[in-house]
Amino acid sequence: MRDYMTAHQRRFHIASEQSVMLKREAEAAYDTLHDTLSREQQKLLLRFLDAEERLRDEEKLDSFFSGFRLADGIHRELGAPYSYEDEDEARARVQSGANEKDSSQ
Repeated sequence: MRDYMTAHQRRFHIASEQSVMLKREAEAAYDTLHDTLSREQQKLLLRFLDAEERLRDEEKLDSFFSGFRLADGIHRELGAPYSYEDEDEARARVQSGANEKDSSQ
C-alpha cells in the first residue's frame, strides 16, 4: 500500500516556484557552510541534513495519505464514479487527435 501511495504522490506532485527558490537558497547556504566547516563538522552537518530530509519525506507522504483519504471519503460520500485510467486515456486521445491534425496540415 505504501508503494502504491508513494507512486501516486510522485505522479501528482507539482513543485511550486517558491519551493524551487527555497531549494536554491538552501543549496547556496549549504555550499557556504561546507566551505567554512572542518571535515568532522561537515560529516555532522551531512548526518543532520540526511535525517531531516528523511523526516520531511515521511511527513510529505503522510500529508499525501491524509489528502488521499479525505478525497476518497468525499468521493464515497458523493458517489461520483471516477477513474484515473479513463482520464489518462481521454487526455491521450485528445492529444493524439491534436497531433494528427498538426501532421495533416
